[in-house]
Amino acid sequence: MPSTFRGPLAAALFAIFTLCCTASADAAAPRIVRGTADATVRPSWVPGAWVRQHAYGLDPAELAAHPEWQLKDASNTPLYIGTRAAADFGNAAFRSWWIAKAQAATSGARGLYVDDAFMERRATNLSGTSRTPIDPRTGAAMTEANWQKYMADFLVAVRAALPSAEIVHDVLWYKGDSGTDVLRAIQAANFLSVDGGFNGALVTYGGGTYGYQTLAGFIEREQARGGGVILDFPTTAAAARMYGLASYLLVGNGISAIANDASTTPLWAGYTVDVGTPNTGRYQVATGTWRRDFTRGIVLVNEPYRATRTITVPDGYRDLDGVPRTSVTLAGGQGAVLVPIPVPVSTPTPTPTPVAPTETGVGVSTVSVPPVATAPPSAPTKITTVSTGGNGARIARAGGTAGAKAPGSTRVSVRGSRTKLVGSVKGAVAGYVRVTIERKRGAKWAIVRRVKVAVKRTGRFTKDIPTLPSGSYRVSGYFEGTGTSKPARSGYSTF
Repeated sequence: MPSTFRGPLAAALFAIFTLCCTASADAAAPRIVRGTADATVRPSWVPGAWVRQHAYGLDPAELAAHPEWQLKDASNTPLYIGTRAAADFGNAAFRSWWIAKAQAATSGARGLYVDDAFMERRATNLSGTSRTPIDPRTGAAMTEANWQKYMADFLVAVRAALPSAEIVHDVLWYKGDSGTDVLRAIQAANFLSVDGGFNGALVTYGGGTYGYQTLAGFIEREQARGGGVILDFPTTAAAARMYGLASYLLVGNGISAIANDASTTPLWAGYTVDVGTPNTGRYQVATGTWRRDFTRGIVLVNEPYRATRTITVPDGYRDLDGVPRTSVTLAGGQGAVLVPIPVPVSTPTPTPTPVAPTETGVGVSTVSVPPVATAPPSAPTKITTVSTGGNGARIARAGGTAGAKAPGSTRVSVRGSRTKLVGSVKGAVAGYVRVTIERKRGAKWAIVRRVKVAVKRTGRFTKDIPTLPSGSYRVSGYFEGTGTSKPARSGYSTF
């Protein structure tokens, strides 16, 4: 995973700030944070900002001043994290310099966003090939246990040096929270930022290393410790956005937040929906299909790669398009948010007040009839729009639940090589395809990689991948569907 240009938080040049938030725990309207790439913004001008600083990456000027800090591999080759030189964060002088820099940068700001606070060895040579650094303290290959210890010691020291600042760590959620040093690092932050959130390319079904249930449990445990998790995934795709919102509501407690710059300017109406306070935690209604009930809503999610499910819901609910629903059909990797149908309030008709006849000079009686009372005009309904490739679209058309016009049929094809994936989705102009690569081992096929690829307006998609070892492979794709295109699955293509 590249360390540069990840989500809107990590891509922010100077700061991240809160758009809107719900102050009380257990409130269900989502909290939203967003970043800015405006180079003119300075932390002293934006006291609500989080200043971004890379955990162990040095820019060229910093490297020139301190070449002795750069990690190297066994062949003495300098190592990098993305385009930055990878520094030895176990070095006391580096830590002191880094902390002083953070203290100066956060003066007057809300806090600090620590990018790539990884509890996994992450370093490459200049060509991007993963390499194991030599530990300057042992002279041997740095173990992951030592990497985690040095990183935890470093992040704990940062916390101690900035006791009143909000601190955010950009983390790898699949490293969990059970290891002693991993947990020490987590507890040194107020928030953990998860690149991709539930929409991340690695997230699959179930409770394995990269399973949906594993991520959900990670978030719930962090919230129970008093911290928050930021789900960082920029998208304007209706189905993906709804799935991210539903997943957030499924596990959120009012502390965590969504980061989606692509849908916060203008703000997507789905992010203003208040489903009230939770009546339940998440619970499973079918294999891999989850539900949570609120005082003013119901949230449903089907895990990625699961079979399509139809879930019955009580009468009196509608989707975010205003369409009444008694059931919702969700493909794998889709979600829905339902709210109660408003009960119309009748306006009583006033009883006319009789008016006594008035005599006129010509002996004819007339009656004055008071004007008929009318209800005040209702406020016009505001329809917010977002840009989707140049065409305006109703915000509420989300998650495939809308509907005057049913989604159209689609057909997926995908081909692969050892370095690239290409394919198309006929009948779609947006959305995502989850591609699975399998390698033949004996008589069986084993999954070696899963990749999530965006569909272009032409219906085509392409993705460069790290070079696969020599062997026999096959590839298949699953299109998640959108509000206008049905989900579809391809056959296998070998290479």
